[in-house]
Amino acid sequence: MPILRFKNFNGDWEERKLSDIANYRNGKAHEQYIDMNGIYTVVNSKFISTNGKVKKFSNEPIELLKKGEIAFVLSDVPNGKALAKAYLIDSDNKYSLNQRIAGISPSSDINSYFLYVLMNRNRYFLKFDDGVGQTNLSKKDIEEFKENYPLFDEQQKIANLFSQIQTLISLQQNKHTQLIALKKYLLQKLFI
Repeated sequence: MPILRFKNFNGDWEERKLSDIANYRNGKAHEQYIDMNGIYTVVNSKFISTNGKVKKFSNEPIELLKKGEIAFVLSDVPNGKALAKAYLIDSDNKYSLNQRIAGISPSSDINSYFLYVLMNRNRYFLKFDDGVGQTNLSKKDIEEFKENYPLFDEQQKIANLFSQIQTLISLQQNKHTQLIALKKYLLQKLFI
């Protein structure tokens, strides 16, 4: 049971394995189909680790993702920042799942955003990184992931809270970037 709860939610949380609440699939190689003018965004570790800023494209719909699926990085260098990083898919048939990335499809009683927050860089997955060799998470490693889950309504409430917080963070980051640009401009104009 968590220490903090929303008002009117008091049911027990149930420990469940990922294999009991979601379907797992592996991505497929896209390298021979990369086309910078392609219509599908290839979801690889660089795309996920940069929150979608670094993109590759393909015209081949090799392993299309659906809205609400979670793309999850399975492989990284020692102490890498991409391992176990998650990306929540925001629309149908726009993204194609690359190799070494898992596609996680939550069941209907699991909120996608809630599961995304739980899985993203979770310490359970990071413990597989020994800091020496490349880490490769297996299907079994992923499906054995255990976590506590409340009923769907409480998941929804928690997911909405974290989504609002993330929106505020993004807005503040954008404002920060704009202020840095303004400062740079003023410094260039004031101190020629």
